Amino acid sequence: MDFNNLCEYYEYLENDTNFQYLDLNTYKYITVLRDKTADENTKQLCSYELFFADFSIEKGVHIPKFQSGGNAYPTLELFNDFEYIKERAKEVINPKYKAKYNHLLWLSSAKHIDFAKEAIESYLLLLQNSSFLIDDNLQCFSFVKYFKNLFVLCQTINHKKDETLNYLVSLLESDKINDFTKYSLMDFVVENSKKIDSSITKTFYDYSKNKIDHLSERVLESYLNLLVILSQKLNKPTNEFHEKSGDYHIAQLKTEKNHGFIAHHYYTKALEEYKKAKNEGKIETTAVLLEQAKKTIDLKKVSFEVKDEKINKALNQLWDFTKKKIDYLIENGNDKDIYEYLILENLFPKAATLNEEIKPVMLDFVSTMTFDINKNVSKNKSGVINPYSIHINNFSINHIWLVVTKGIKSCNISYESLIDYLKIDSWYGQDFTYLDTNNETQGFNWIELLSPSLQSFFVQTEIDIKTNSHNPKRYILAIDSLVLKFEGLLREFSRMIGAQTIEIKENGTEERIGFDKLLDNEKLKALIPEDDIAFFKFLFTSSGMNLRNNVAHCFFTTKNYTSAVMLLLIVALLRLGNYKLETKEKEL
Repeated sequence: MDFNNLCEYYEYLENDTNFQYLDLNTYKYITVLRDKTADENTKQLCSYELFFADFSIEKGVHIPKFQSGGNAYPTLELFNDFEYIKERAKEVINPKYKAKYNHLLWLSSAKHIDFAKEAIESYLLLLQNSSFLIDDNLQCFSFVKYFKNLFVLCQTINHKKDETLNYLVSLLESDKINDFTKYSLMDFVVENSKKIDSSITKTFYDYSKNKIDHLSERVLESYLNLLVILSQKLNKPTNEFHEKSGDYHIAQLKTEKNHGFIAHHYYTKALEEYKKAKNEGKIETTAVLLEQAKKTIDLKKVSFEVKDEKINKALNQLWDFTKKKIDYLIENGNDKDIYEYLILENLFPKAATLNEEIKPVMLDFVSTMTFDINKNVSKNKSGVINPYSIHINNFSINHIWLVVTKGIKSCNISYESLIDYLKIDSWYGQDFTYLDTNNETQGFNWIELLSPSLQSFFVQTEIDIKTNSHNPKRYILAIDSLVLKFEGLLREFSRMIGAQTIEIKENGTEERIGFDKLLDNEKLKALIPEDDIAFFKFLFTSSGMNLRNNVAHCFFTTKNYTSAVMLLLIVALLRLGNYKLETKEKEL
């Protein structure tokens, strides 16, 4: 549309009956007028109108159209002294624009309560006079946007709040807006109201409860979630609505393919709701169905190749340097040198990268789920790539494997030499036993407890080296034993340094502190380097491989038992043992 002057543009705004919140054309019209006029003052006023057209207010707050770092457009500073905007706010009659001019002024340095009041009056008039098809989603979307701005202003200056709420109540039984729009408005009011009369909350509750048996599946879940919130505010039980939410998720499987990720998603959601509803029968039934659905989940592995020549060259140079360093160690060092190399060398990533997640940009457009080894959804991890894990799998394991295999082949290290090292150079070899009242020895001989696992590993590794093969089944004993023993060692270490290992529950019973909390103890962190603690967390907790949980609950299948896992465990064993602890003989 082509305007010859600002008056024609103003007339266009007055006659604009487009209710849509986002107007994608107005800024184009005013830009054309600005660019073709020669008068500098008119150009400036056109610029103000352009900034105004691009100025967006959502939930009572200015949302820039463009944001890049600290730079944003438009900003309030662009309007200079706001005299022009004040003049327009007085002159304009169309409530759509009168509301926006005044709301802009309320947000500006020229703020005055009269601007907020005028914006409220205009928003109300705009909403009350609006008319559109109930299934026009864009118009319903706009209605919600205008109402949210209105409600925030009403609350902020405590003006016409009751009238606004009563208007919303009147909409519930009308055909002016659709069911989802009604839900959106009720939900916003309930969640954002500083103080709302209980009668309004009760009205929302009664309306929503009577409505849920007549709603389409598209909006049913939203109303059930709202009813939970309303019930809590009215001190009413929520079980009924949690159970109906669970039933809703189960019902979705009738319209979806009942397998794989979809089934897992709906069964998980249903189980969460049934737990909240405390429906034991449905909890058990759904849990069984969830476990069965896991069998149909196909977690395929996707490999990628780094094709950047510079990166590949740098990686090859690093690996060549590492191999030369290891060769020098094996040729010139003894068994103690090799074990100390595994303790002191920078084999693992820095602690700061443990919880980092890298999500490729292409996945911003899809939903992602992270599964653990037992195909349970992990809620504390949503990313796709963990740089810590990548470093461990691609560099650390290869580095350790090269040291150990070359050490075994050269006869520099063996089961016997490792046991001797642990006896002499680690705290595991100290005497932790004591005599009880019956003169019987109690306590732990850690070397005896660790020996079966380590012996099993060296026997199988030597077989693998000689036969150029790898038999995961032969590492089951070694890994299962050492994983569980490491937890015992960590608790022993914590006790010796005076760190807490048990806590008293509210009912008075004692409970062992979990692995994560043991590693987070300040006394332990003061002794063990943070990078080693991060490595322990990666190995034994949900931050990484979760070996303690996976072994204790038999989530590992045979293919998961690899020599690589055992190598990481041995390095962890060496690093935790690299201390001398003071012990006192106890005779009870």
